[in-house]
Amino acid sequence: GVGLDLSQFMNSENHGDLRAEFNLPPNSKIVLSVGELNKNKNQQVIIRALAHLNDSNIHYFLAGNGPLRDELEQLAETLGLKNNVHFLGYRRDVPSLLKNADVYAFPSLREGLGMASIEAMSTGLPLVTSNRHGINDYSENGKTGFKYNPDDYKGFADGIKRIVYDDEMKNKMGKYNIEVSKRFTVESSIKELGRIYREILSD
Repeated sequence: GVGLDLSQFMNSENHGDLRAEFNLPPNSKIVLSVGELNKNKNQQVIIRALAHLNDSNIHYFLAGNGPLRDELEQLAETLGLKNNVHFLGYRRDVPSLLKNADVYAFPSLREGLGMASIEAMSTGLPLVTSNRHGINDYSENGKTGFKYNPDDYKGFADGIKRIVYDDEMKNKMGKYNIEVSKRFTVESSIKELGRIYREILSD
């Protein structure tokens, strides 16, 4: 692709505290998704995963607006997660939000490259993602995080729990993801295009 400008994410600082903002205990675990609240983004499977975990210490934050917000809010309330699923609406401080999180959730039904996940990776976040299309171009099960079928809420639940309660795993995946994300920067794309053009011209 044309490459992503990840500098604002790689070099970002945490300028806010979601736990304090929502009066959560300091040791609360945060799962974050950023994107439009629509059917394709499939945020409902993460809400169902939290219900399956039944762990009041794990909170799911959704940054973004969209046509399914009311439906997702109703699902969270129906599953008894009103206090654990938080709808942030449109936010301009996404790099800071990423710094607050423990794991990034990207369970899309279909996706191109999936820029939001790569941005999360560049901040050192492990991923739980669907195993679809462009997401598979950068995600490696057990290395960048964990991948599941889009409807596998039990799988997502297991992946979330394994990451948030294993600091060694979380840190190892986070460091690996920072390196993986560098492959998708503008600079890396320019170098790769240069290599391709040189090969074409030399033929």
